[in-house]
Amino acid sequence: MFGQGPTTGSVMVAALAGLATGLLVAALLVAGREPPPRVYEVSKTPSPTSTSRSVGPVTVTLPAVVPEPLTITRTSTPAPRTVTRTVTPSTTSTVLPPTSVTGYRSD
Repeated sequence: MFGQGPTTGSVMVAALAGLATGLLVAALLVAGREPPPRVYEVSKTPSPTSTSRSVGPVTVTLPAVVPEPLTITRTSTPAPRTVTRTVTPSTTSTVLPPTSVTGYRSD
């Protein structure tokens, strides 16, 4: 084992580690730099003269919008019914016998 060179696996691991390190360094360099200044071209254009023109009458046709039919429901409660009765008291009296109370204990 000591007399052999690096194995294929160790070479692959070292290559992947180097590639990852290189990509990380490149990403940090790109992220840290300032963007290049933008160049704006300004040219002098003549200002427009008159852009308004008179036009004849224009007819605009719009589709008619028909509103949905409205349904109105009214509920009414009838007035309370009044009944009048004449009652004449009787001259005879009825006496009810006393009722017993259950569950009451008298000592």
